[in-house]
Amino acid sequence: MFLFRPILLIFLLFSLLVVSVIQPSPSQATNFFKWLLEHNKQEQKPPQIIEQKTYKPQKTIIQKNTHKLKKENAKRILVIGDFVASAVANALKNLFTDNSDIIIINNTIPDSGLVRTDHISWKSNLSELIDKNKPDVIIMIIGANDNQPITTSYGIFSVLQPEWLNIYKQRIIEITESLHTSGKPWIWMGQPAFGNEHLTQKMKIFNELYRKETEVAGGYFLDIWNGFTDEQGRFSFSGYDIHGKIAKLRTNNGIHFTFEGKKKLAFYLEKPLKNILNFDSSPYKNRYLTNTNNRQFITQEPNNILQQPPMSLDDIAQQNTRLLNKINQNFVKKLWFPPNGHQKDRADNFSLP
Repeated sequence: MFLFRPILLIFLLFSLLVVSVIQPSPSQATNFFKWLLEHNKQEQKPPQIIEQKTYKPQKTIIQKNTHKLKKENAKRILVIGDFVASAVANALKNLFTDNSDIIIINNTIPDSGLVRTDHISWKSNLSELIDKNKPDVIIMIIGANDNQPITTSYGIFSVLQPEWLNIYKQRIIEITESLHTSGKPWIWMGQPAFGNEHLTQKMKIFNELYRKETEVAGGYFLDIWNGFTDEQGRFSFSGYDIHGKIAKLRTNNGIHFTFEGKKKLAFYLEKPLKNILNFDSSPYKNRYLTNTNNRQFITQEPNNILQQPPMSLDDIAQQNTRLLNKINQNFVKKLWFPPNGHQKDRADNFSLP
């Protein structure tokens, strides 16, 4: 019994010691709960308010039509033919956009021609198109798709065979007769050169057929060949634009036209159309050309001018004397030939002083 009491006392003392160590002081307990509350406050952040942008309905912008309205009595230009004709029609529309006196009627079929009549027969539809559209002038451009055989009940004929040429020529005559019968002024524009050399050679022959039959029927043939070839008469991707600057006129396939090329096509037609319809194609009058009453013009009797071969530079230097090969020798001064055969102060003068 006496031994049990000391052991119990020791156990009680040990228990008190453990409790004092484990139990924190009031200040420590306060700090602990304070830290716990602050930690909870940091975790519970106030909800973030996201501002939603309010989009106001935008005003509908209505673009005003800048094109002038055409007059009721505006001149009507009917363009018919293949994809070259289509390019011409689009270019003419751009050219006369602000001209209220001109209406362009695009009645082209890009893949049409005179060889194949199963797709469209211009011979059968031409008179109806003219009666329907009532044009003041007609522009015909055809032939770019005609480098292919002609099939008839007698057989198939290759391009430029005698039979092929006879049939093709007859179809050209049928078109020119329809245009002549319409009683309207009409222009047949020739085909340009193309990137394919064989096709280009065919176009040269076709153009001569168009030219001949157009002139026989009383139409106006417009030759554009030199505008799309180089100095040697070969196809060229680039050339002079309507402003006299070098520009790309044809697309990379050597067939179609760039924007500048189309403008050049329309440029070829501007003068003939102006002569036929008697309109002012320029958007404004040149102020330098308005007062012509006080001007004196040099009058000259007309001469029968014949087509001449290309001139040499020496021949050109002797011009401004009326007609080619009709030089008035009084105007010719050969200053580059000194009397003694040697010109003073020149590097190639080896004569003794």
